[in-house]
Amino acid sequence: MTASCDQDDESSMKAAAGGKGRASAMDSPRTLLSVLLRLEDAYGWRLLGILAFAQWVVKGVVWGFNLTAMDFLLRDYAVPGPKMQVYKAIAMLPWAMKPLFGLLSDYFPIMGYRKAPYIIIVTLVAVAAYSTIGLTAFKGLPVKGAVLSLLFGCMQSSVVDLLTEARYAEKIRERPESGPDLMTYVWGGITVGNLFATGSVGVIIERWGSAAVYSIIALPAATMLLPTCLGWLEESPMRAEEASTVRSRLWEQKELVVLVLLTGMATIAMVLVGLLQDSIFVNLAVALIASVIVISAFLALLRPIISLMNCFFFIQTCCAVDISGASFYFFTNDSVQYPDGPHFSRMFFASGLGVCVSALNLVGMYLYNRYMQHWRYHGMFIFANTLLCLVHLASLMVYTRSNVALGMPDEFFVLGAWGAVGVASMWMWLPGVVMLSHLCPSGVEATMYALLAGCHNLGMSVASYLGACLLETLEVAPRGAPAEQKEFENLWVAGLVSAVLPMLTMLLLPWMIPNARQTESLLKPGSSAIAGSPWQRWTGGLEEDDPG
Repeated sequence: MTASCDQDDESSMKAAAGGKGRASAMDSPRTLLSVLLRLEDAYGWRLLGILAFAQWVVKGVVWGFNLTAMDFLLRDYAVPGPKMQVYKAIAMLPWAMKPLFGLLSDYFPIMGYRKAPYIIIVTLVAVAAYSTIGLTAFKGLPVKGAVLSLLFGCMQSSVVDLLTEARYAEKIRERPESGPDLMTYVWGGITVGNLFATGSVGVIIERWGSAAVYSIIALPAATMLLPTCLGWLEESPMRAEEASTVRSRLWEQKELVVLVLLTGMATIAMVLVGLLQDSIFVNLAVALIASVIVISAFLALLRPIISLMNCFFFIQTCCAVDISGASFYFFTNDSVQYPDGPHFSRMFFASGLGVCVSALNLVGMYLYNRYMQHWRYHGMFIFANTLLCLVHLASLMVYTRSNVALGMPDEFFVLGAWGAVGVASMWMWLPGVVMLSHLCPSGVEATMYALLAGCHNLGMSVASYLGACLLETLEVAPRGAPAEQKEFENLWVAGLVSAVLPMLTMLLLPWMIPNARQTESLLKPGSSAIAGSPWQRWTGGLEEDDPG
């Protein structure tokens, strides 16, 4: 479930909120056609067209296919469970590099353009990467070559997402009254695209294999070239003096630039170390060192309320230790590989479970919006974390096969457990998004949001590395080999650690998270992101209540 806050742009959401006086598409009996005509009148058909390609097709369909098929591709390479997690974390690191991509596009326009050339470059690279996997996987392409290709595919989704978000955020600021309708247009399309990908990927994998998925998605990935080359971004070339002004303005926020560069360098270091050597413990050591440097910089350079919130969510994300590499084999091994296992088919695991969890995520979102959006942060986080812990503890029954002993079929048990995890995870994620929206100072919303989301994604990578080392220590390293039931004997122990460890972060709540209601503002109007930071205090800069 990667519907993380890392993939949204807070500036657009704030601007959209400015139009709350006018009903959104979901609050009115207006027809879909009338909403589309209204959006076309407000923003133009070119913006709607490029958002359909970028958000619906690339972020919804292409990324949905890529993410779901990734496990099966690595399984077909016989990658052990712990190493699978490391490779997946590497492939998804471009999401943590969004701040760096944004800085590069702003600081180094190509022929005066800050968006279109970068979209064209990453799209061409992604199409080549997907085609390489589809045509040469298992036929000479080494596993690390496949991982690098997956990374390039992810890079397209990340860059296209970032740069088109920036474009529609600009448009929403010009016409905020139609902002809610545009956000519905974007996220409705992403949801439908993800559901389409999740629902159909299992059939493709079952019939033609995991590599075929990447041959297929090369085509929709390439469609991003059409609206970009036709100028649907409506981007005007910058003159040299304009580019110089933009660079000067960027360096006025030097603390944020430093954080962007540190986050980017930490991510690049993790990619290189992961691809150039094979020890998962070395990967973890590098990730921890990089994370300590990045988090320390956040604590030193940002306003305390922002840096402490970011530190809390980073620690909590790291504590959600990922054991999906081993559990994937546990559920999908056949009767030869694991005689006592659930033996889920590829179609059921990829599509059946995926669609069910996606649907229940929407239920969780509805219940949150209906009943929980006025709760205080402490109560919300304690409730959601406790519920998630209890659900994960109950899920251990499947690893010990206790559910079968009690007469509960694996399919129904896992559908219920994973659905409950999806709902509880949504109740943890949404308050974090709300808090982040309150802690993005005006004028630097996009940069700050990208930074905080990038840091969150860095934490997800650390959680994958921690889980990989835990599995290796417990000697849980399945790879789809015949009669490997012994590999799963200690999987329940890893599951127990993964369930309980996030609860320890609740001890940090009083010191790191304000116990305000989710509807209350956390920063004064005009507040600076850096005022009152340790660095500002040491250098005699802005005090915490000074506007910036």
